[in-house]
Amino acid sequence: MNGTPVVSVLVPVYNGAAFLPEALNSVRQQTFQDFEIVVVDDGSSDNSHALAQKFAAADGRIKTLRQTNGGTQAARNTALHHASGEWIALLDQDDVWLPEKLEAQMALLAESPRADLLFTNYVHWDGASDLGARYTKRRKFPDGNVGTNLTRWCLFGASTVMIRRAAAEELGGFDSKFHLSGDWDLWLRLAEKGLLAKGVWEPQVRYRIWSGNESRRTLDMTLEIVNILEKALTRPQRAMWRHAYKRSLQIARGNLELVRIRPLIETQPQAVPAAMLRAWLHCPTRLKWLLWYLATLWPNSPWAGIVYCKIRRKW
Repeated sequence: MNGTPVVSVLVPVYNGAAFLPEALNSVRQQTFQDFEIVVVDDGSSDNSHALAQKFAAADGRIKTLRQTNGGTQAARNTALHHASGEWIALLDQDDVWLPEKLEAQMALLAESPRADLLFTNYVHWDGASDLGARYTKRRKFPDGNVGTNLTRWCLFGASTVMIRRAAAEELGGFDSKFHLSGDWDLWLRLAEKGLLAKGVWEPQVRYRIWSGNESRRTLDMTLEIVNILEKALTRPQRAMWRHAYKRSLQIARGNLELVRIRPLIETQPQAVPAAMLRAWLHCPTRLKWLLWYLATLWPNSPWAGIVYCKIRRKW
């Protein structure tokens, strides 16, 4: 690599020594080699930083930085500040890239030079076996002008995404308040300005499923989604965006009530119907939630048990 790299890979690390070597090696083994890696240790108490420094000593494309703990988005912002590539690519410490990930995205960019965001399909992975692809139907693959569909949920796996560094900097980077979904918050702000997303259908990333996944903190994640949508509505919006955000916020607030119901099923079952009603009132167009509420009211109804089982399984 000579001069400025095409891609800067941002890798936030917090107590990730068990996974970091696999993540970094998956970048170093890319068939597309015009990149740098910016590793930011976010106040780890293990030997993550020393491990990153060892990799940097062996590969001049790797930068290592250290800061007091501020969360994933704060670490990404530090990495963004020290990045020099035209594009930034995200990689979480516990995920890995397949060897042709960057090459496939660069080929896609050559076909669609107007693209603002590049992503790929990905597989869930337990560290040993692939557990299935995120997208299995082409019609649901969010390729193209995703528009307000992005307000419903994050359509892209963080470790699959690349965006132009200039766009990320112009938008002020990642909001450090959102430890779990700060990437989605940034994609929303990018989408409001017009977003052309182009994706590689073949999975190019393995997303590790394990007990330490931040995204498994269901209550915190659901509450953060509500906060991100509330924040979005404080920005000046075109009518279509405001309508989409309001609709998504109603659903998110209802989902939050459902998350809060789960422990009540075991500890205060008598409180479940009122909580179910609150969920439905947030989004009264959701017939399913209304039926669930009615099922919990019906005396000795077997349907209440089915509803409780669904909530336990989903939330």
